[in-house]
Amino acid sequence: MKKIFTLVVAALLCAASMQAQTVTINKKDGSSVTYSADEITNIQFGPAAPDTTVLHEFTGYLTVSSKFFTNMYYGDAAQMKVMQVGEQYLARFSDAQWGNGLFNITMDKGTIAGTGKISVPNQHGGGVKEYEATIGGKMTEMAISVPGLMGGTNITWHYGKAPAALKVSGDYTGTNSLMVGGMFGPYVAADALYKIVANADGTINVTTSVENYTATAMGDLTLGSYTVSNLAYDEESKSFVRDYSKDGLTVHFKAVSEGVTTMDKDYDFKDGSKVSVSLGETGTLTITNTFQIGNMPFPITATYTGTKTAR
Repeated sequence: MKKIFTLVVAALLCAASMQAQTVTINKKDGSSVTYSADEITNIQFGPAAPDTTVLHEFTGYLTVSSKFFTNMYYGDAAQMKVMQVGEQYLARFSDAQWGNGLFNITMDKGTIAGTGKISVPNQHGGGVKEYEATIGGKMTEMAISVPGLMGGTNITWHYGKAPAALKVSGDYTGTNSLMVGGMFGPYVAADALYKIVANADGTINVTTSVENYTATAMGDLTLGSYTVSNLAYDEESKSFVRDYSKDGLTVHFKAVSEGVTTMDKDYDFKDGSKVSVSLGETGTLTITNTFQIGNMPFPITATYTGTKTAR
């Protein structure tokens, strides 16, 4: 093949010299390079580039920590690819939100360590920005440290499916709608902020916000914040549930009717107080909370719908 190519080149050079013009090399990518014939003294073949071998290629989920938030879940479509190019090993990371990284790595008994760069999109409303980064950990859990991103950010890639508790965790903003006794309402509190924390045992904790409801059958109401802990996942209903009436929780409740304060203290939750939490396919959080406090004659059913706040 080399001999044939050499003969072709020689013929081209001869023809070019006869026409005193140029030699054009057309490349596979559609581009071309043109040289004057008198610029070329000889053509040499360089060594072939080493082949790239993909050793491992997986999809996993991400948790991210920075000085602004801790262990936040960021989806389950991040790609991690480990490759060999000649004697060098590389790790390539890619995610729609957290960008693309390439690292030179060493491998030892299922663990990796290395350095490289990661390009993260949409920083501070701008375009893609590149950062120095390191990578390390097990093949099933690799941590990418980016000191220059948001004052220090750790992106951890996990192999496999994300736990249900982790998927639902986060801060949400939305509306809470109350029905009293199934007859009065709905009464709505807008811009209600709820926080869900994933526990190591797969349960979640739910913290409500302080909410105000006006012109209800009981007057103007203020319902304080409280936390229901250890909601367990129910596979049948695809939701986290708990009866918290025996958990010893209290909530501050205030009712003002026609200028007169009728209730204003901490109250216990009565029997039958229970909550369920579910996350829809579009990311909408739904919390149904049925409770009764103090000497209220009717139970209250609160339905919260919200979406995760952006980070």
